[in-house]
Amino acid sequence: MADDNEAAPLLLKIPWVDVLFCHVFTRLSPRDLFNLRAVNKEMKFLVSEYFKVNRILDFSQVSRCMTLQAFRIYTKDSHCLRIIDLSYCKWLNSSTLNPVLESNKNLFHLNISSCISVSNSSLQVLANNASELKVLDLSNCHWLSSGAVVSIALNCHNLEFIDLTSCWEVTDEAVCELVLNCPRLKSLSVSRIYGITDKSLVVIAHKLNCLENLNLAGCWRITDYGIRLVGEYCRQLKALKVEDCRGVTEFSLINLRSRMYIDRISSSLCVRLPRLPLQI
Repeated sequence: MADDNEAAPLLLKIPWVDVLFCHVFTRLSPRDLFNLRAVNKEMKFLVSEYFKVNRILDFSQVSRCMTLQAFRIYTKDSHCLRIIDLSYCKWLNSSTLNPVLESNKNLFHLNISSCISVSNSSLQVLANNASELKVLDLSNCHWLSSGAVVSIALNCHNLEFIDLTSCWEVTDEAVCELVLNCPRLKSLSVSRIYGITDKSLVVIAHKLNCLENLNLAGCWRITDYGIRLVGEYCRQLKALKVEDCRGVTEFSLINLRSRMYIDRISSSLCVRLPRLPLQI
């Protein structure tokens, strides 16, 4: 501990924002930052100042060892967050998440996949505050309602990536609203949503000219008719996943195989969201 205390004044002499925060703290994990924060009062103050200006919050690799209290400390004074990844943070709830979404209005990437204790109220707060949102991962959020998807659609017109995998309550009507209001979508997953039909595919085909990745795996009610429309009109499409789509046959796929990757058997292809950059 003595060595740590001796090192603290040296760290404090390094320019904080331009050097220490940008080139050192951004490479530390949340666990590292909390360990540094516990060294002494000076380090606690320094880390707290970093939390205020930090642009990336990524708990995805430490979701099991983090707690609500740690999340509150990390985000208490945050107003600059651009990227938030809380995937698999099953301890997270809306009463704690919502103030963070309200305070960080420049958010463009949010991943709360498999956050089972969050509710639709967080999506309403997000819709009201994150008009620049581009990436949204809600996979395995079984609580997600169609109304919440519509709220996002009506307010977040810059969306480019959205994953609704296994959001079972989402309907054709919600997907159509999303597509109509978010024409910049490049990657869309409605995998394992059993209510999705060709109605959604017709709107996707006619409105998503920029679509590159489409995941329809497990959508039992779609047919060759919808797939042929998507293939004909979505000329930028590079990857299509139709594993376990019982109404889709080679009749609609054979002409598409020459220009895109099609997955019917394995689970190797997913609609992948962009990796988190080191700095924003």
